[in-house]
Amino acid sequence: MRRILTFLKIFRYDLLVMLVALRHRDTPKQIKGLLIVAILYLVSPIDLIPDTIPVLGIMDDAVIVPAAVCGLTHLLPGHVRYYAEHRADQIIRYVPVMMLIASLVVLAWLGLLAYGLFKLFF
Repeated sequence: MRRILTFLKIFRYDLLVMLVALRHRDTPKQIKGLLIVAILYLVSPIDLIPDTIPVLGIMDDAVIVPAAVCGLTHLLPGHVRYYAEHRADQIIRYVPVMMLIASLVVLAWLGLLAYGLFKLFF
C-alpha cells in the first residue's frame, strides 16, 4: 500500500509540473497536444480495455495516463522543466491552506442548504 501511495504522490507532482508547463510559452506544441490527448483518454469512454471489465478496465487508465505524463515531463526542454518544477513546489506549499478554504466553503454551502430546507419545511 505504501508503494501505491508513493506512486500517487509522484504522479500528482508530475501532473502538476505538466499543467504548469502547459501554460508556459516555450513548451513545444507537440508536448501540449500529447498531454491534452492523455487527459482526454482518461475521461473518454473509449479505452483500450473497456471499463466494464472489473479490474482491468480501470488498470489501463491507471497505467497509461501516468506513464504518458511521466514521459512527457522528461521530454520538456530544460528551462521549461526547471520553471515548472519551481512553480509546482510553490503551489504544493499552499495545498493545505487551499484545502482548508475549500472545506470552509463546502461547510458554508451545506449550512445554507440546511437552513433553506429548514425554512422551507418548518
